[in-house]
Amino acid sequence: MPSNTGIVVCSVPGRLECVQVKPPQSSEAEPGKTPQPEPGKRQPTPAEDAPESQAPKARDSVRRAHRTPRSRPDRTGYLRLDLGECARPASPRILTALQQLAPEDLSRYPDNTKLRRKLAELHRVELQQVIITAGSDEAIRWTFAAFVEEGARVLIPRPTFGAFLTAAEAAGAFVERVDYLEDLSFPNDEFHRRLAPRTPRVAVLANPNAPTGTSLPSATVLEFARLSSSTLFLINESFASYQGHSLLDLEELPANVLVLRSFSKDYGLAGMRIGYLVGAPEVISALSVVRPAHTVSTAALQAASVAVEEQAAMLAQVTELRAVMERLVRQLAQRSIEAHATAANFVLIKLSSPIQPWAAAFAAHGILVGSWGHVGPMASYIRVTVNNDVESSRFLDTLELILRQGIPGAARVEGVPGEWNELGSEGMA
Repeated sequence: MPSNTGIVVCSVPGRLECVQVKPPQSSEAEPGKTPQPEPGKRQPTPAEDAPESQAPKARDSVRRAHRTPRSRPDRTGYLRLDLGECARPASPRILTALQQLAPEDLSRYPDNTKLRRKLAELHRVELQQVIITAGSDEAIRWTFAAFVEEGARVLIPRPTFGAFLTAAEAAGAFVERVDYLEDLSFPNDEFHRRLAPRTPRVAVLANPNAPTGTSLPSATVLEFARLSSSTLFLINESFASYQGHSLLDLEELPANVLVLRSFSKDYGLAGMRIGYLVGAPEVISALSVVRPAHTVSTAALQAASVAVEEQAAMLAQVTELRAVMERLVRQLAQRSIEAHATAANFVLIKLSSPIQPWAAAFAAHGILVGSWGHVGPMASYIRVTVNNDVESSRFLDTLELILRQGIPGAARVEGVPGEWNELGSEGMA
């Protein structure tokens, strides 16, 4: 008779004989038992048997966010007139201070207290009203991380520094844009209308603005802040030294105004990546929560600390650059080319639309210039940084050469009038 133990018992006359037999094969393992591999057959390892791995997806708001345009990856060997960079630091003392860094300055974590104290004294504010950042991009990211919830309204002019839009969208904000007018002036009435009655969580203003180079009186900015007192106004004053006035000149800064300053455009320290924010103590305290520790290097802090002491040298350099700008505008006018001096450190030059072939032609001759989209008020302009007469002369010679040679054929980029896309210059949106 068969047995479930795999033994068959047979009755044979005169004796009892037991024979071991192999149990029948089953496609399923018995309950509680692990199936045994077939002899001689290679079994897959757990890693091989697992599903193929996939890169995790970022948050929806991050994947949808506008990607800030960047300049060409290698700018070595070009005359860089596209990003508003200074040709040199404002004072030779800055380089000397960097050369005097000791080994322990590099092996220990940085301390920004000394620089914060100097900035608080410079702007006549309390120490707790100042926070140091690794450039303006980081300051913008911190602000949106601390003050913008998913779906919150954010008001951003267009065109302006693209990091505002990227940070707002990555935070999940509902972004409203207000377009500059055709003459590149600020849309005061429309901006005013968007502030009330639907109060935005954050409103952004760059003063002076890039790429338009236009400036707003401090009284206008203060009126906006008064009208929408629960809105945080993030004011980018990276070019403020060139316009000659700042909200930080006020006796007291409104509690809903946060001023962003940079060491890049006036002190000539773009390579150091350092800036700062000045605002109400409660606002700075909130930013401290989302701020990573030690994002600004000791070298950058040392350079900025010396730069703050060199106000006279910085202002002298700003005055010199403005004189270079005026001369360049006059030289362009003599060639019947429309150009505008700005409240920043660059000239806007009107050529023809689309502007991208012009930028490509300059790049072919070793010069990088700022260019923007094919529609909107910036469609026919290039932005040219001013540093000195030598660079201006090279730019003018190249412009005359391009005008003689003609612009290489390039079909107009298709787009719907009134839309802003396909922006070509770094950081603008």
